Amino acid sequence: MPIGLCILWLGGLCALAQAHDTIIFDPAEAAKFSLNGTWGQSTPTVLHAQATAVLRPEGLEIDLTMADGAAYKLLDPGQATTGVANATTDVNEDQFAKDKPLLINRARTFFRVSNNGAELQAGSVDVELTTARDNIFHLIFPSPKPGTLHLEMTYLGQIPAGQKDLLTVLDRNGGTLGSALLGVDSPSLDILYSATSTPIGNGQSVAKQWLVFIAGVFTMATVLFVLSRLRKPAAGP
Repeated sequence: MPIGLCILWLGGLCALAQAHDTIIFDPAEAAKFSLNGTWGQSTPTVLHAQATAVLRPEGLEIDLTMADGAAYKLLDPGQATTGVANATTDVNEDQFAKDKPLLINRARTFFRVSNNGAELQAGSVDVELTTARDNIFHLIFPSPKPGTLHLEMTYLGQIPAGQKDLLTVLDRNGGTLGSALLGVDSPSLDILYSATSTPIGNGQSVAKQWLVFIAGVFTMATVLFVLSRLRKPAAGP
């Protein structure tokens, strides 16, 4: 096989093996991120917020991070604050302390969670203002039973058009059970799990992980074969 063709072929295998979603996120600035598509094509999108849900024995813990101005824009009509209900600039700590009860009350409705068809209600809800001027909402739901877990972001109709929120569900060890970009047209994520199931890392399917593994082994074997042919001494006269 010609060496040039080998290089191109190996490059294609490596591209396939490394195909995954790449996200660049700065919640303080609602930064842009790229979601890799087929054969490395990407489509720029604006990320509005990021949420991580962790399944723990004591409950389902959800942390939702967004810029302070974005959080204030989600306050319901009638929950007016002292001039910053539609904040586009940083909210100072004194203002945040005054408005914290309003933000907590609103956060109770941010997620609609159900487990095997039964709705779960948030118990503990809190919010903090970070040094990076982000609002992090902490919500704890009752621990779900094995089966179907449905998570819906109810506020997506209020975010700017074209923006998305990232929701990732993890098990207690940090393994990814599911991940999705949610918007007004697709506001929910469904997770099917069992007490003995092994979570799938990085949101990949088991079939894709096996494909990556096999491609890697095949690539290494091919490289070793090519190198052995190149190093083979020429036959004597």
